[in-house]
Amino acid sequence: MTQSTTMRMATASHPARRPALVNWLQAQPWLNYLMLALGALLMVFPFLWMLSTSFKPRSEIMIFPPTLLPKSFALENYWNAFDQIHLARLYWNTLYVTVLKTGLMIYTGALLGYAFGKFHFWGQTPIFYFILFTMIVPFEVYMIPLYQMMVFAQLGNTHTALVLPHIFSAYAIFLFRQFMFTIPNDLIDAARIDSAGEWYIFHRLILPLCGPVLATTVSFYFMWNWNDFLWPLIVITTSAKAMLPVALAGFVAEHGTDYGLVMAGATMAVIPVLVVFLLLQRYVVQGIALTGLK
Repeated sequence: MTQSTTMRMATASHPARRPALVNWLQAQPWLNYLMLALGALLMVFPFLWMLSTSFKPRSEIMIFPPTLLPKSFALENYWNAFDQIHLARLYWNTLYVTVLKTGLMIYTGALLGYAFGKFHFWGQTPIFYFILFTMIVPFEVYMIPLYQMMVFAQLGNTHTALVLPHIFSAYAIFLFRQFMFTIPNDLIDAARIDSAGEWYIFHRLILPLCGPVLATTVSFYFMWNWNDFLWPLIVITTSAKAMLPVALAGFVAEHGTDYGLVMAGATMAVIPVLVVFLLLQRYVVQGIALTGLK
């Protein structure tokens, strides 16, 4: 046995010989909480600044040094933003399209994930890999042909054109397929022995077991669809059918120097996403932990 090998074995068999700094850091768990708190503050501070600025009058926004908390709350920023960008109509348009797109994408993702995860058919693997391949194709590559298809189908300037091309999602299919592997096949076979049909098994047995992955995909896709900007900007040409992110971008371009008004509009635009995240956060963490353990 060589001398270097002997030294490595001696070091491995005596953990106390590790560097003193490593041992000290491991004995100070409060440092981990401190670093996490600083990281969380760094992530939350822009949102807090946006919320604070939305309640400030214009004279207070421009003072130096700036203040985090407003000295006097200016609720007129919200009233003016609500009135000038027709927020109620934009909320309805965006919520309608977002909920419809999210529901269809998740349902088709769960259905195809169940098919790819629990069935065996000819061409299964190549088809699945082809679906995954579509994830690496940028939207800008097929944006113009897709728009021409919508115009040819006479779906231009309609909400249907926003929903129809996104009924299927490769990422949702992948997530549900991977989760299906954690569901025992014996459970499905037992239901088939009891004369349960495939549609009954999927809706009454499989979907209730997919709670964690359903919560995860709902939170992700609701946020992505709510903040979708490029495709609604191309398809929708009238303000009556406009989406909130597109209308907010035009509002910022028009009132870019009125920071209180702009921050009020941005705050109202982010509220639905924040509410969905807070409601589903526990289930998202549970889904990630459950997937890791399984």
